[in-house]
Amino acid sequence: MRLFIALNIPDDLKNKIADVQNNLKRSLSDVKWVGQRNFHLTLKFLGETPEEKVNDIISSLTNAVSNYGKFQVAFCGTGVFPDIHRPRVVWIGIREGKEKLEALADKIEEEMFLLDFPKEKRKFSAHLTLGRVKSQKNKYSLIKKVIANEKTEAGSHDVLSIDLMQSILHPQGPEYICLKSVYI
Repeated sequence: MRLFIALNIPDDLKNKIADVQNNLKRSLSDVKWVGQRNFHLTLKFLGETPEEKVNDIISSLTNAVSNYGKFQVAFCGTGVFPDIHRPRVVWIGIREGKEKLEALADKIEEEMFLLDFPKEKRKFSAHLTLGRVKSQKNKYSLIKKVIANEKTEAGSHDVLSIDLMQSILHPQGPEYICLKSVYI
């Protein structure tokens, strides 16, 4: 099973984020855009995992989020990784709730490490991926739109749960299935 831990967002917020994404698509750049139904914020990618380990993951995830307390995240501003000269990933960022989300991701990272999942090499960066750049075609047009949307507000969401997700890869794109929601 290909697994990851995520913050899923409601459809009304997905619609607002899709509006931001649609504005970026007008750059006509060579980007594989994430489908609106798959918008989520990954907290920890686990990768291929034996099914027998799922209950342990849920238990550890429950430990990580228990008594954390609900909080709000606000999606705001677009950017690219690693930088504007070599864009590979187009994203929308987090303004409000960023520190709480980063602290939660750190707790999840520690719990998953205890289950023998390797620690991430890079520090967690709160963002929602909008697309992956396939080539440099119309790169400057894309960067201009990304910069123009640096302050764009897409909306906010009360974080009440974190989800253990399964990713099933298909030729037409991934399918995400929520295996368990763990409430904060």
